[in-house]
Amino acid sequence: MLEPKKSLGQVFLSDPNLLEKVAELAEPGGRIVVEVGAGDGRLTELLARDAEVVYAVEMDAGLYEQLKERFGGSPNVIPVCRDARELDLTEAVFALASNKKVRVVGNLPYCSFVHILLALMGQLERIDDIRVMGQREMAERLMAAPNTPEYGRLSVTMQARTAVRRLLTVPRAAFWPRPNVDSAVVAMTPRKTPFASKETLKQFDEFVKAAFAHRRKTLINSLSQGEAFRERGEAVGRLLGQSGMSPACRPQEIAVDEYVSLFEKLACMAGYHEAKKLY
Repeated sequence: MLEPKKSLGQVFLSDPNLLEKVAELAEPGGRIVVEVGAGDGRLTELLARDAEVVYAVEMDAGLYEQLKERFGGSPNVIPVCRDARELDLTEAVFALASNKKVRVVGNLPYCSFVHILLALMGQLERIDDIRVMGQREMAERLMAAPNTPEYGRLSVTMQARTAVRRLLTVPRAAFWPRPNVDSAVVAMTPRKTPFASKETLKQFDEFVKAAFAHRRKTLINSLSQGEAFRERGEAVGRLLGQSGMSPACRPQEIAVDEYVSLFEKLACMAGYHEAKKLY
């Protein structure tokens, strides 16, 4: 068996009972599953019992070869050697998923957790659900509510696209090698009402980025520090007042739906022709 590589943030879930629980929570029955970070294939094997097909995505060449050997006789397991941070579900290798939405499952490397999720956020039209495990602290940031220390840019960016909920907390003792933190399994379900164009969504992300760039400042002052929204502080102040919010409010006090509403109105005032409802 190959040793986990610290450089890739590899830790393997080794507790058999928790492996069964994670597979159960993935609900792979009859689905096309894209398993990100398949590792040594322990979870892959459990998912393949009920899934229509499992694409076992692994970037480590040694583990990929191990997956091919382990599942050489399994017709519904397809090992794929890819960096999940650059995952493209339109590739020919995912041909069986071309007319169906996939369920993304996996134990994501801590160091790549956000990068992988961002790659998936750009392909939500192909995804039925995301059920992944990562560092507990990062999971708490994904789910965070306004006026909590964890609430920030990541919370708004992900919650604007998906409904996030925690499924399971996994203690550090369940992994090999043992990490210094606990993990959590989260489910991220794409919102049913489609977003506006990807260009408008990119503008929304820039708005949120500018808002949280100086979270100790008021929202207006924080936006004014950024080049893209420097000239719109006065407009944001008016919109806050019209929405019943104080112009002195800080970025972490504003809920996700309020960010969406503010952006839509600001986009219209700025003359964005593609400003549409995001929800």
